[in-house]
Formats: sequence, C-alpha cells, structure tokens
Amino acid sequence: MYALSALFVVAALAGVLFLDYEPGRAAAWVAVLVGGATLMLVGQRVERSPALSATLVSTGAIAGGFPLFWTIVVPVAAAAVVASSVALARRQSARA
Repeated sequence: MYALSALFVVAALAGVLFLDYEPGRAAAWVAVLVGGATLMLVGQRVERSPALSATLVSTGAIAGGFPLFWTIVVPVAAAAVVASSVALARRQSARA
C-alpha cells in the first residue's frame, strides 16, 4: 500500500513537470493523486477501527487510480489494495 501511495505522489509530480496542462487542470491532477495517497496513508494508521481504515484506504486507492486508469496497471493495483484492505478489516473485526 505504501508503494501505491508513493506511485500516486510520483505521478502527481511527473504530471506537473511533463504534461502540458493548464494551471487549473494541473492543480486538480495533483489534488486527486496526492489526496488519494494521503487517504491511503492515513487509513493505514487508523488502528482502532478496521472498517474506517478499510474505507479510507479504499477511497484513496480509487481516487488516486481514477486519473491513471489509462495505464491498466494502476487500476489493477488499486483493486488489489481495495480487496486486501477489506479482507484485512473483516479478519480483524472477526477477532474482536
């Protein structure tokens, strides 16, 4: 999950540096990708509520994967992160 978060941040920086977007679109690009990475990182740090953790990680993965859907690899990675975070949250909830 940390790798996907890092990928989103790198893609945000690369988009600003190499893509020819107008300032508003570049800001949206950065906001969505960095916001997704931030949600994933915050979700990984939530220890008391597995459901909240899975929700934050899943929302961040989907948000960050949306602008990179054309790469095919990122949506697959985001789907794997969503599935694993939900499975982990269910396992932790079953123990409690």
